[in-house]
Amino acid sequence: MQYLNLFAKYSQILLRSLPLIWQAAPKEVAFITLTMLVRGIFPGFSIWINKQIVDAVAGGLSSQQLDNYQNLFSLVIAWVAAILLQSILEPFYDASLRNTTEKLTVHINLLILNKANSFVDLIYFEDANFYNEIQLIEEEVNQQPFNLILFFGNGGQYLLNLIAMLVLLFPLGWWIPLLLLFTSFPQVYFTFKVQWDLWTTMSSKSSQSRRMKYYSSVLLTDTYAKEVRLFGLGSLFKERYQEAFDDKYRAMGKIRNKQAWSLSIWEILSAGGNAIAFYRVVVQAVNKQITAGNVLLFIQALNSIQTSLQVLLSEVFNLQEALIFMERLYKFLDSKPTMDLTVSPKNIPNPIASAIVFDNVSFAYPDGRLALERVSFSLRAGETLALVGENGAGKTTIIKLLARLYDPSGGRILVDGIDLKQLDLDRWRQQIAVVFQDFCHYSLTVGENIALGDLTAIDKLDQLKLAATKAGIADKIERLEHQYQTLLGKQFDGTELSGGEWQKIAIARAFIREQQAQLLVLDEPTAALDPRSEYEIYSRFSELVRGKTAILVTHRLASVSMCDRIIVLKAGKLIEQGTHETLLQQQKEYAYLWQMQAQAYQI
Repeated sequence: MQYLNLFAKYSQILLRSLPLIWQAAPKEVAFITLTMLVRGIFPGFSIWINKQIVDAVAGGLSSQQLDNYQNLFSLVIAWVAAILLQSILEPFYDASLRNTTEKLTVHINLLILNKANSFVDLIYFEDANFYNEIQLIEEEVNQQPFNLILFFGNGGQYLLNLIAMLVLLFPLGWWIPLLLLFTSFPQVYFTFKVQWDLWTTMSSKSSQSRRMKYYSSVLLTDTYAKEVRLFGLGSLFKERYQEAFDDKYRAMGKIRNKQAWSLSIWEILSAGGNAIAFYRVVVQAVNKQITAGNVLLFIQALNSIQTSLQVLLSEVFNLQEALIFMERLYKFLDSKPTMDLTVSPKNIPNPIASAIVFDNVSFAYPDGRLALERVSFSLRAGETLALVGENGAGKTTIIKLLARLYDPSGGRILVDGIDLKQLDLDRWRQQIAVVFQDFCHYSLTVGENIALGDLTAIDKLDQLKLAATKAGIADKIERLEHQYQTLLGKQFDGTELSGGEWQKIAIARAFIREQQAQLLVLDEPTAALDPRSEYEIYSRFSELVRGKTAILVTHRLASVSMCDRIIVLKAGKLIEQGTHETLLQQQKEYAYLWQMQAQAYQI
């Protein structure tokens, strides 16, 4: 029953996949179908012609058989024509398979990209299991579409060939094709079963595959090259790679051995059935019940059946891989958004008149880790607020909630009294300019990297220059050979910047949208800057946030004194808030952190 259910499930997946293939390459699929029919029928036609020729030669060609001879000659001409047609179609068939595969791969990739882009929050990317599935899809997307197309073409051809052979054998005795099918079915069934177990095990060991990929990247990429050599880490990661490999293939080896034994046993059973059928055909020929041509037909048809079964089994293996991939793909494509966007969006308050309020906000990640617990505070319009606390205190989580990259697990975020969930998401995000601590480096031009903050400014050089000037990177850009048209990043042989210069680009990315944004968020904006650049940014901080509601996230408490108010977080809880002077007077967590940093700088 289990395997019947599996058969039903994957049949549905296959049927769902056929329109997908057609959408990707309709002309190529039509040609493959036509060629498949020709290739599938021709072997049966060829064997039947061979039988007629042998019978004609064995019986002699009398004058009374001249008409039959002429008919036979016509069939031979048709046979030759069919060979020529098949030979002509062959290279076009192979080309169509490759072209269809490429088009289907691109089509699937676009579906994946469109779906991924439709996730307006980050929850799915924080879910380890879901991320594993995405990784598996990415790894197999360039191979499995080919397996799917190959089954459609080659599998269809050999299935037609198998049917044709069984039809040819039926006149020799109705029991012969039934016997061959009966003795071959267990082989097909158990091979399918073992293969399914193999792929189930491979799926369960996907984490080991990811580990192997990670350990390999540590040893082969420049990101880790310095520390690997300085600390002598090569042997450790090679050992970890081997351990992951052993864990994965220990289980796989057991199943492969089981598969080998099953195939051997059922090959013997199949050979026994073939021997019985062959003996009976020979006896019939000796007794003049059938012609010599029928004996040749049986031998050729039997060889063709065995070849067809082997190819079909091989294609079924590939189809299994492809359907498991398609199952993962459809699960990904059918995934529902976790963020509720069904409410009729309300207009964004512009400008924000009163405040942004966190009302008992809690948030937990998919793994259950509590990042915020009943946090309440307000960010008044035009106010500059600092968020401070140790790593993991919840500072960046607050920023992500404010940008509505997540929705709170509990509580509400209000903008002028309106629940953030009720505001138009795209318009709200346009009102926020954020520089994340873990900002991204894009292999684009300098101008494009800056304009990512506001794509409408991508061709507006004056706006690009103004943002670069505010971020303190304009002088560096002017010294580049192609200035704002300079390609950045090593991936495409562009110019590489230092960490601090990249950070200034990210800051410029935020400043270029300040005309439309009401809220400016700086998450550790000087983490990669040298002291001089850090001083320049903070000395102009008041100017940069003028007229804006702003949030500054930082570990460097010397910079927060210029903020209107400071919020202190610890382990996801708000423990203090007030001005710099007030918090120092309270002699609690903030004062402790301030004193530690002051002592460190004095040293």
